Order: sequence, then C-alpha cells, then structure tokens
Amino acid sequence: MEKHGEISMEEVLKSLDEIKGDVGEVLTARVTGKIEDGLVVDFGGKFEGFVPSKELVKELSDYKDGDELKLLLFKIDEDEGRAYLSERRPMFREVLNKVGEIFESGDKIVRGRIVGEVKGGYKVLIDEVLDAFLPGSQSAIRRGEPIPDGELEFEIINFERGRRRHNLVLSRRSILERKSKELFEKIKVGDEIEGTVESIRRFGVFVKIFDGITGLLPKSEVSYSRVASLNDMFKEGDRIRLKVIDVNPSSRKVTLSLKATMPDPLEEFKREYGTGSRVSGTVLRIRSDGFTMKLPYDLIGFVPIEEVFWGRKGRIRDILREKETVEAEVINIDDKKRRILLSYKKAMGDPWEKIDEEYPVGSIHEGKIAKVLQTGAIVEIDNGISGFVPMSELSWHYFDNPSEVVRERRRVRVKILSVDKEKRRMRLSIKQAMENPWDKVDLPKGSVVKGRVRRILNSGYVIRLKSYGVDAFLPSNHVEEELKNGDEVEAVVLRVLDDRRTGKKMIISVKELEEMEAVQEYKKEAQGAQKSLGKILREKLSKGENNG
Repeated sequence: MEKHGEISMEEVLKSLDEIKGDVGEVLTARVTGKIEDGLVVDFGGKFEGFVPSKELVKELSDYKDGDELKLLLFKIDEDEGRAYLSERRPMFREVLNKVGEIFESGDKIVRGRIVGEVKGGYKVLIDEVLDAFLPGSQSAIRRGEPIPDGELEFEIINFERGRRRHNLVLSRRSILERKSKELFEKIKVGDEIEGTVESIRRFGVFVKIFDGITGLLPKSEVSYSRVASLNDMFKEGDRIRLKVIDVNPSSRKVTLSLKATMPDPLEEFKREYGTGSRVSGTVLRIRSDGFTMKLPYDLIGFVPIEEVFWGRKGRIRDILREKETVEAEVINIDDKKRRILLSYKKAMGDPWEKIDEEYPVGSIHEGKIAKVLQTGAIVEIDNGISGFVPMSELSWHYFDNPSEVVRERRRVRVKILSVDKEKRRMRLSIKQAMENPWDKVDLPKGSVVKGRVRRILNSGYVIRLKSYGVDAFLPSNHVEEELKNGDEVEAVVLRVLDDRRTGKKMIISVKELEEMEAVQEYKKEAQGAQKSLGKILREKLSKGENNG
C-alpha cells in the first residue's frame, strides 16, 4: 500500500510524457545555465533544453539564469538526451505578422537596425530577427559615410509574404524628408539647438542638427574675435550648442552661430569704455594708414594715421613698436561695422598747448630730419612738434643744395629761433645749435691761406681752408687755369663779408697772390740792384781818393 504523499514510478513516467512537448510547439522556458555555444534551459520536458547561439535574439552575454524565454521546440535528439529550441523562430513569425499588419494599416513605419552592406544597398534587421532590404537610393547615406548606429525608423515601401520567403523593402530617405519638412516648419531664427560636428572646412563647420539636416556654421560666426584655424577649435563628433540665425526652407539651408550664444564683447566694451574715454592696449600691426590695437574683451581697435600725429604726418614706426603697450582715446564705436576707432594723439595730449614752456625760443633740442626741401628742411623734434630750417640755417659751410648737408631720418640738434603757437609753426636752426667755426677765424685782408677745391661752380670754386674748417670762394677770373676737385691752392684774402642773414663769407684770389708775389720779387730785385750800384759807386769813389 502506497504511503500518503508519495508518487508511483508509473505516475512519474506519465507526467514526463505529458510535458515533453512536441516539435513545432512554442513554449515557455527558464534559463538555467550557459555554455560556450548557447543556453541551457528548463522547458518542463524530460530532456535537457538547449538554445544554440544562432537561435538567440540577443548576444549570449545578455542572458542570465532565471530569465524566462518564449521558445520553439524544433528538434529532439533522444540519443544525446537533448531538446533543441529557438527563440528566434517564434519571434520571427510574430514580427513578420506585426510588419504585415503595419503595412496593411497604412502606417508603414517600423524600427530596425542597419547591420551591413549588400549588393545595391543595405541589410536591415527588424526586432533583430526579420531581414529587410534598404536600397542605397533610399538610405540617405552618402558615399563614404559610415553606417548609422542604433535603431532607426524606416518606411515600408514594399511587402510581399510567401509560404517560405518574404520580400520586405524599406526607405529611410522618405522618413528623413518628412521629418526634415516638419522641422523646417518648426525651426525659427533665434532658436538654440544642439548639433554634431560632421566636417570642418576652411570657410566653416558643417553641423548635423537632425538626420538629413545639416547646418552651416560660418567661420565668421564662430567667435567675436579672429579665428586662425577652425581645426584648432573643433573636431568631428563634437557636440555643440548653437543659435539659428537664418532658415531657408526652399533651399533646405540652416545657418548657425556659435558666437550668438555668447555675451557680445562689443557691448561689454561699450558699457566700460564710452566715446572720449581712454583705453590701454597693445600695438598689433603697424600699417601705412595707421595701426591696430588689441583691446580689452579680446577686441581690435584701429588708429588712423590722422589720429597719430598732431602735426605733419610721419612714419609710425619711428614712434611706436609692435607689441608695445600704449593708451588711446575712444573716438567712435560703429555697432553695424563692429569697428572701434581710436586716437593716439588725443590720449598723448596736444604738445602745442605747452609749447612756450617746453620749447622756449633760444633752447636747443634734438630732432630728426623728416623731409629735405629745395628751400630747407623739416625737422621733427617730438610727435606733433616739427619746425622748418631755412637754407641759411642748415650749415656754416657753403652748399648749393640742402641735400648736400642734410639727409632725411638723420638726427640733428636744432635751436628754436621763433614759435607761432596759433599757426603751429616753428623756425629752427641747425647751424646755430653747433659751434660757429668763423668765431675762430681771424684772417684780415691780405692774409695768405691754403686750401683744397671742394666744389666747382659756374662762377668759381669753393675752397675748404686748411686748419680753419671754413669755406672761401675763389672766383674764376682770379685764377689763371682751370682747377679740379681736390686740387690744392694758395691764395690771398681779398675781403671778408659779414652777412647778417647768411653769416660770414670770404673771397680769395690766386691771381692777387701771384701779383703780390711778383711785386715783392720786383722790389727784392730792385733793392738788390740798388745795393749793387751803391757798391760800385763806393768802390769808384774809394779808388779816386787813393789816386788823388
């Protein structure tokens, strides 16, 4: 007699037969373990259940003990004591039926994953079990582009179902075109959106803001400051937040701006530095028409050459150097052109306001010859302070053209002769700022001098006198033969003229010296003859006395 609660062997065998399952039956199983090539499952049958990896929907590593799966029993191997089951096959039927219902309903939208390229297009998996074909023309994937990752939406453009095969054709392009149209209807100027950097060009950055929609971030819209290289700022795949500044639905173009998402440095500058205020900056680049300055808030200002010099325009490089820190006055801020105009000279102050104090008449200063004219030279003493040196004040020596005694950009000492503050004019002298060589010359008329021909003129020669460092004039008619530059001459001083305007001038003569020497020779000879005659007479007288 059986004990209460016990089950006979006959009942056990009967129960096993009842839960064994038939091939083709879909049943529920529980994961009990993993082996290298599949899952071990308990499906309530008398054999061990096994699901090969290729019959799984997910990766083997995605399953864990205890997971319940819906499986199809497709084979029983009694010799091995193993039942083979598939997760993929029952799901395939379900997905195929679901896709058929979606297609017939008119919705036609399914989700899937592009798993690889095939001839003429791409292979798509729906719910990881149902194969579909995506023609290249319907993929919206450009040549050379990588296949998009993850699940995507597709539209069913053809579905045919047979007993053993099915034909499922999808389109991604139609989905993107529809969504693109919807987005272009919604997007507006001023919207802030996120995008992914697709490619970087010399003129700007292409940013993907949605599948099938790529906007352009022009180089000019990257930053308020100058951008040297876009490749230094971006790399493909970067996620960036941008502002829409232009939308053109007809051409499907979107223009984006990064700098529009940032505070405008020009507005920041205007709040701190208004017109008339002083600002410190660094000289960036010196040009012929002015120079640029690096200002606070990473802005660039421009100083026109008219705002550099108070007086005559000079060379900016003579007073400033690049990378030098200077002050300037803000004279205009153009919001439309985003241009800041500055004045260097106003920040420095007008030097003519204190001209009498700093440059009194009679004082001597150092300057630079800015320009040589036919009538003299212009000497710049300081930025905005320059004066005119007339020919008569260029040199103590004789010259015919100012370029003989002065050269542009050469530094010289000058004496202030007169100042006209109202007209901003100053008269200078180079020669009066140096020692007058004539002060050491004491050569009265008749003095014999020696010198060398320094210059040949139409009317005579300029002779530089030895030991005195002054020039004398030798008229052509006061020399017997023509002279050459460098010839040494000896002459006599005819006269010294003291011209109040031009200074002293000396006239010399070679002929007069020769005549003087001839007269002296004649006198010497006459004196000698007289001496000889007197000697003869004395000798005769002496003899006569002796005879008497």
